[in-house]
Amino acid sequence: MAKKWTPSEEKFLLDNYGKVPMNELAERFGVTRKSISAKLDKLRAAYGIKPVASRERGVEPLPVSTPAKKAAVKPAPPARTPRPRKPVQAAPPTEPVDTSAFGSKVPSGLFIKTDEGWKPILVDKDKITQ
Repeated sequence: MAKKWTPSEEKFLLDNYGKVPMNELAERFGVTRKSISAKLDKLRAAYGIKPVASRERGVEPLPVSTPAKKAAVKPAPPARTPRPRKPVQAAPPTEPVDTSAFGSKVPSGLFIKTDEGWKPILVDKDKITQ
């Protein structure tokens, strides 16, 4: 159940905000650090107080920009041009191959270009596995 905060406890939180560590405030009021933080968020919103953490004391917070301002300031991305595609080399013309002429070898389905033209790459029948 949520703690019922008295006006004097709220005043103490506001007066000691940023001066007393969060652990000490939590022990003093018998609540968790998270509930202290939530109560401080509500009090800051109600009274218009800027957040102050121990690392931010004496430093002016950065201004918060709205989405409309971000959209106006953000430059448009450069126009995308498609990459040029490499031309695809056409497959060599294939003809039926008489496998009896190769003996124990069979064509692998791959071809190699030689001075005489495209020749099939041959594979031993014994090395083919299924």
